[in-house]
Amino acid sequence: MSLRLRYIDDGPRSARFNMAADKYLLGKYADSDSMVVRTYTWEVPSITIGMLQDANSVLDRKSIERDGVQWVRRPTGGRPVLHYRDCTYSCVFSQKHGSLGHTVKETYAIISGCLQNALKMLGINSQTHDSDLLFNQLKREQKLPCFLAPNRDEIMVDGKKLIGSAQRRTAGAVLQHGSLPLSDAYQCLPDYLNITESEREIQKKLLQIKTIYLSALDPALSYARVSKAILEGFIQMLQIPFEEQLWSDEELDFLLSDSVLLPE
Repeated sequence: MSLRLRYIDDGPRSARFNMAADKYLLGKYADSDSMVVRTYTWEVPSITIGMLQDANSVLDRKSIERDGVQWVRRPTGGRPVLHYRDCTYSCVFSQKHGSLGHTVKETYAIISGCLQNALKMLGINSQTHDSDLLFNQLKREQKLPCFLAPNRDEIMVDGKKLIGSAQRRTAGAVLQHGSLPLSDAYQCLPDYLNITESEREIQKKLLQIKTIYLSALDPALSYARVSKAILEGFIQMLQIPFEEQLWSDEELDFLLSDSVLLPE
């Protein structure tokens, strides 16, 4: 079966739109001959929480409202993530495309290879690492922010985590999305969590010393350069034809409705 790639560069969107779009694509491409790679960023600081999390338990709603931070539920699992001044990617494809991995681990490895290609084009050498080995001791000692939660095939630079991703597999399709932070804005996440002040300080320190962001590696990097590199990284890795196909009017009408929102 010939696989093609549809590319969507959304630029800045609201938190609601971004997660509604990823959920919509997960349903639409369950039986498609194409895969979708979408890049996007966030209009304002935005927190995504895992699909099974209780917002009132994990979020400090007063701080969020005070600072005008948006929040939304992801169609994937995991803990809260603060998005702002980053380049977020999502990749969606039908389960019938076995070349893209039959398991969570296989797909993570393939997509990590695409992202590493992108980073190499930007002049950044990275490594993949099973972060269970790196963060399990920390996990025993402290509740970790999502960006430091153990995962497979994490992308690291000089021993620090650069890209955090999450994956969901349905009966028909696979969604993986994650963020490449351009700045250290994501490190403010603990300010908006329902945790103690001592936990907040520990989490902030861990984020500062165990993670890295793109402008610390190259201050000249922009969203436009990173999103273009992500597309080229996928094309180079997968060797498939692509076309840039933005949202149709029908798709936009649907995404701007309330039909695809995950419940609060």
